[in-house]
Amino acid sequence: MPTIEILRQKIQNANQELVEAIDLSIELRRQSPQMKSEVIKIWETFLGQFFGYIKQKSKSSKDNLLAGISWARLNLFLTALFLFTK
Repeated sequence: MPTIEILRQKIQNANQELVEAIDLSIELRRQSPQMKSEVIKIWETFLGQFFGYIKQKSKSSKDNLLAGISWARLNLFLTALFLFTK
């Protein structure tokens, strides 16, 4: 039976995997322009699949999984992130 704790654990595990993938991406991008380009493609594919799946499941379940998420707060985070990387 699904529980909030199972969801919390799955998200926490996924987050840890993403942290490792981000760290690896940074290392790989430093190796060469070709490697940087390949890393970009991998992330574009992942993000496209991730958000595409959310959209598909939201549509089929008639329950927008992103409803209620504070896009303003997320936008502030992304803005700070992009300012940091410049």
